[in-house]
Amino acid sequence: MQRPSSIVNFERCYLGAVVVGLIASLLNWQHMESLVSVQRANAMIGSWYMPAAVIVGVLIPVVLWYFVARRASTVAKWIVVVLFVFSCFGLVTGLAGHTYPTGIAGVLSIIAFVLDAIAVWMLFKPDAKAWFGEPPLEGGREAEL
Repeated sequence: MQRPSSIVNFERCYLGAVVVGLIASLLNWQHMESLVSVQRANAMIGSWYMPAAVIVGVLIPVVLWYFVARRASTVAKWIVVVLFVFSCFGLVTGLAGHTYPTGIAGVLSIIAFVLDAIAVWMLFKPDAKAWFGEPPLEGGREAEL
């Protein structure tokens, strides 16, 4: 089955968000290392904690992308959605608690968030539902989306 345009757009936005988020993390590296929780982790398990966290933070979305965009996994789709909801809470608490990155890293983080939001939205378009083998909405409302 050829991948529908919504899935192709999901792929572009989702992978774009991963790349932009990685750049934001690298720009914000010194600030992240100065956080008390990171310093405690470094003291307990070593200085490899931050690089490992970034690698895992990139690896998980890449694996999810593969299963959503290439294997039409409904389970992976919902994991992407749940992780996006968690990131919404993280954004709100980071902004409210004044712990969100500032400067270009903060701007890139917001761009990554918006790209994620668009990617998640693409997963619920009619052609994406067909990709996942989900039934269309009843009453012809599918065309409204």
